[in-house]
Amino acid sequence: MRIPVLLRALYPVLICLAAMLWLIWGFLNGVGLLKGSLTVATCIAALVITCRRYGRLGSMKAQEESGFYPPEGFTGPVLLVCGDLSDNLFSAGPCRTTAQGCYLQVGIPESLSAFADRLLVRQPRMAGQLVVMYRVMPDLHDDKGLLCASLKALRQQVKQLKNLSGHTPPVVLTGEFSGPETPWIVLRGKMSLVCLVDEPALTLDEWQRLPESVTRLPYLTQMVSLLKQVVLDELSKPDRLCPPVVPLAVVLRSGAIRTLSGSMWPQWLFRHTALLPPPQVISYPALWHFADPVLPLLAPFAMPLQGGQTGRRVVIALFLCTLAATGLSVMHNQSLIGRVSSDLQRWYAIPMTHYVPKAQSLHALQQDALLLERWQRQGEPQRYGLGLYTGEYLWLRVQQAIDTWVPPPPPPKTKPKPEPKIIRLDSMSLFDSGKADLKDDSTKVLVNSLVGIKARPGWLIVVAGHTDNTGSQQINQPLSLKRAESVRNWMRDTGDVPESCFAVQGYGDSRPAATNDTAEGRALNRRVEISLVPQADACRIPGNTNASSQDDGVHDHEMEK
Repeated sequence: MRIPVLLRALYPVLICLAAMLWLIWGFLNGVGLLKGSLTVATCIAALVITCRRYGRLGSMKAQEESGFYPPEGFTGPVLLVCGDLSDNLFSAGPCRTTAQGCYLQVGIPESLSAFADRLLVRQPRMAGQLVVMYRVMPDLHDDKGLLCASLKALRQQVKQLKNLSGHTPPVVLTGEFSGPETPWIVLRGKMSLVCLVDEPALTLDEWQRLPESVTRLPYLTQMVSLLKQVVLDELSKPDRLCPPVVPLAVVLRSGAIRTLSGSMWPQWLFRHTALLPPPQVISYPALWHFADPVLPLLAPFAMPLQGGQTGRRVVIALFLCTLAATGLSVMHNQSLIGRVSSDLQRWYAIPMTHYVPKAQSLHALQQDALLLERWQRQGEPQRYGLGLYTGEYLWLRVQQAIDTWVPPPPPPKTKPKPEPKIIRLDSMSLFDSGKADLKDDSTKVLVNSLVGIKARPGWLIVVAGHTDNTGSQQINQPLSLKRAESVRNWMRDTGDVPESCFAVQGYGDSRPAATNDTAEGRALNRRVEISLVPQADACRIPGNTNASSQDDGVHDHEMEK
């Protein structure tokens, strides 16, 4: 018993819990701590609701075992009997079940919705099986106002039952009157049947032609008239708060039942026919009061149906979760579209000639493309789903923008600045010691060494003489200059080079190439250096004034070198 009750209590809660967790973890774009907190709160709420439902279902199960509710699995009409139940109708128990239907004792009409709520908590599918049976006994009513108040309460309860179960339940009106005994007479629209005991049903016209029915016809006519003018008119009276109630069928019979003095029925009967009900009273068995002939008519209108308050709450919860998920998916997709569109607008707004900001915008587009491409391969996140994801279109737009990228042209290759070519000639191979005149055999040395030195426009031929530190500066400096001039003169005369192409310098021992402490170092310091140095307008116009042998600009260039 405990396991089925627990499952019935847990099943709808689990459905709603799964929907909530799907919404939280699939569509909320928050940190894990927030999602975890919402998950814990949702699970606690589900546990509380399950415990409450389990308690209610447990009490319903106990009442079912005690005979207060239909047995589990019953699929026939379930009649909620209310109205005049002061006689022995339910003397055998609050629930009477037959093969064609089940009668449940409700009591006053005001208890209908509360009773149905407890019933549907236990069995939601029974929402489609509910039938309201209102039993009226005019012999027990001496105040028409109280009867009308009971009928108004019935209309309100039928409206609440519609809200509870999702549809308007059928209503059956049952009337019992004092008078000559008759079988149950079922009135439904234009169909009128007289249901005899253990005999086939007759139409009302056939039954009226029977000899024993002659004395019953005046009573039957007034019973129908009273029900129409008092009960049915009250149920169909316009009311802005409660819709009218039209009974599916009216079932009535008469017999020797108890009558109160001054009640509605005897007065009505006497006023319209001058007849009175028979004075004798018979105690009928409980089955005599149950309108079983109406049950076959209810079968097409009372079938198991998934409904009730629990079912509707589950449907509403699922609908709200789906609606919230759709809204969140729309929000996430709009955010994605806005972000990618912003990157595209920035890309197209930057001119192609602005290479640095264009490259930064390109990097942002490449990141967008990588993200969208990964989602194409692996599937987009659930929060972008529900058919609203437009990543493929965005990826195509981003790729088209990236394809328009034109890289900046490579920087122009700068030609290396030509460096002057320096030729060092040993002074001792050209000159005698302390002399500035070229030796006779120095021509071969000069020719072999100066093959690469050629006068060209824009270049200056610099001839610099150097000595070691032997002797004084007053001797060494003029000697080095004269030796440089001798070389210059030879090159000028031999190569027919204008004198303007030359610059002659004499440094003496001020720029040693090696140490003067050794013979080898001093030999290296005794030298004449010839080099080509770029200089504007050099060696272009023959006949120009010779460059100064101590030219400051050339000297500065040599110092920089």
